[in-house]
Amino acid sequence: MTQQIQKVSNPQGKGVVGVIEDLRACAPSQVQAKASHQWLADYFTSTLVLSAKYGFKPVIGKDYYLYYKNQEWKLSLIEPQAWKTHDPGVFFAECELNKDMSWSLILSPDWQKHSTLVNAINELEQAFFNCVNDSKPIVDKLPFFKQHLSYYQRLGANALARSLKQSLEIKLGKEKSLSLAGTALVAELASVNKPLLEASIKY
Repeated sequence: MTQQIQKVSNPQGKGVVGVIEDLRACAPSQVQAKASHQWLADYFTSTLVLSAKYGFKPVIGKDYYLYYKNQEWKLSLIEPQAWKTHDPGVFFAECELNKDMSWSLILSPDWQKHSTLVNAINELEQAFFNCVNDSKPIVDKLPFFKQHLSYYQRLGANALARSLKQSLEIKLGKEKSLSLAGTALVAELASVNKPLLEASIKY
């Protein structure tokens, strides 16, 4: 645990104590067992949000807005209609951080009219499946530490990893969850014939 905490050190200059406090504040709660398609969808959409640029600490239950511009994702506090002179990019989704530290989305109704968005999502989905769809334990793929992320994104990714791991343990038990291969989850997703994005949409 000490080694994991040290790895989450950050450019804001916080010491180990500050990082520990932030990790505790980001601890997932109300984690539940999830169907395989829901688990994968939450993993994918949350990874998408956490890959976006933002310089604030997200708050549970608050609405945020995800934009795409110049091949980059940006998470903003500002809703689409509130922009005046600045162009934030193409609006993709309204996002909300859940208590279990996964993210839910409300997709823009016309996002599929934008080829740049469609191509970006298709590429992300393909990369996601290439990563998880093999015989290795899925828990070994979880983003407990992603060095390329900035501080708040890294905290969120660590919290997401803890949440997804707990969810599997609740559903399968600790021993089985540690050996569950990604191929098993992907096969169950295929059996329900539900798009990956759709399972994490908030209504």
